Amino acid sequence: MAKKRFFAILLVLLLLPVLAWADKLEVRRSANVYAEPNRQSEVLARIDPSEKEGPYLINLLDSEKVNGYYHVRIPGKVKEGWIYKTYVRRYKGQHPSYQAYKRTMYKHWIDEDGDCQNTRNEVLIRDAIGPLTYKTKEQCVVVSGTWKDPYTGKIFHDPKQLDVDHMVPLKNAHESGGWAWDKERKQEYANYLQNTWHLLAVSASENRKKGAKDPDEYLPLQVEYNCTYVRNWVKIKEEWGLEMTESEGMAVEKILVGCN
Repeated sequence: MAKKRFFAILLVLLLLPVLAWADKLEVRRSANVYAEPNRQSEVLARIDPSEKEGPYLINLLDSEKVNGYYHVRIPGKVKEGWIYKTYVRRYKGQHPSYQAYKRTMYKHWIDEDGDCQNTRNEVLIRDAIGPLTYKTKEQCVVVSGTWKDPYTGKIFHDPKQLDVDHMVPLKNAHESGGWAWDKERKQEYANYLQNTWHLLAVSASENRKKGAKDPDEYLPLQVEYNCTYVRNWVKIKEEWGLEMTESEGMAVEKILVGCN
């Protein structure tokens, strides 16, 4: 009996993320997300769909309403809350305008400021910890230098051994809400240089291991970097209004609890 109960519980745990994320809600007009399923509780967030390109989608945590409220995860955050039914439209599965991810949707690497250095080379120059050598006197392309990979702690001198990694991978961003962006917003995300954590020069082989995985499936080999890694992951999700899956949110919470 105990053995059967164990496998029954295991099956529920395995199916939970799939069931929890089967439906989505499109926010149709400005609405509050409350801490409890009533208007007298704390307002956790204010959602204004006019501030976002394309449909404003949030993930449903429970299929049943409570007092007319849907239980949801706040976009870009670990927190959960409640939104009233009249402000949203419910969808089964993907939104009708969803398009599957293709890397070509996110144009990179570009030379946004016209200085002959594309985004990749801008990151290599920024993240270098020593003198650099360039291919030509115009200093457009980096051919050697010194870099410390934050994921592994290893030192590299050949940029061919490095990838410029999107902290939140393009595919993950796309499936978390980026699919609704126009091509200009997608390009901006793919080449964003306004902070030092969106794009990173890292070991190419380690980046292949990471792929499109989120923190419940991948963390850097350098354990002491994990807190910084997850904090930056959350910053990007919040800044760009990207969703977290249930397993992703749980992993993020678990890791951050152990961080100072």
